[in-house]
Amino acid sequence: MRFKYKFGLVGLLGLLVFGIASVVIEGSQASIEQDVNFEVVDWGDQSGYNEETYLVVKTEAEWAEVWAKHTAPHKPATLYPEINFSKNMVICAFMGKRPTTGYSISIRRIWAKEERIHVEIAKSAPPENLAVGEVITYPYVFASLERTDWGVIFNITEEDGAVNEVAIPEFSVAAFILTAFMVLSAAVIALTRKIQRNDHNFVR
Repeated sequence: MRFKYKFGLVGLLGLLVFGIASVVIEGSQASIEQDVNFEVVDWGDQSGYNEETYLVVKTEAEWAEVWAKHTAPHKPATLYPEINFSKNMVICAFMGKRPTTGYSISIRRIWAKEERIHVEIAKSAPPENLAVGEVITYPYVFASLERTDWGVIFNITEEDGAVNEVAIPEFSVAAFILTAFMVLSAAVIALTRKIQRNDHNFVR
């Protein structure tokens, strides 16, 4: 019986070591800023989203819902672009209502750092000398990138140059590992005490 307990303790200790190593490795990698490749799926100036909105879409059901609202003003409705959500996700940025043509919203860069995906968004107004149409517009842009469980932070540069942030949190893999580490630590302590009690009873 004591052999069983000791064997279990060795296994738990091995898991603890693996957990510590995983956290250290992930932490060192996460602290390095790395560019993330992305592909613009669609962009334009007419959308059913008439308020400024930022979304991260990770399932086909969510994508269908977002696309249905986005294309609601369009007749006939179009089918949403095909995305492999087992590998990818979609960043959606809606600029909101603008009074004329000539406004746009774009994704300049996406990078990963410290367990976060950062998306650099730029809003643009029409130059003063540009002839614009007196039509209300709702600029938007969609981009696909590799799927991740990290939270997403939108770094938004407004038309006047001001910079704002919008954060969309997600459950972190590192947080999961740390939680598991704490649970395993408690299990090892409990198992160690049980072994000590059994050894004490055996001696008696």
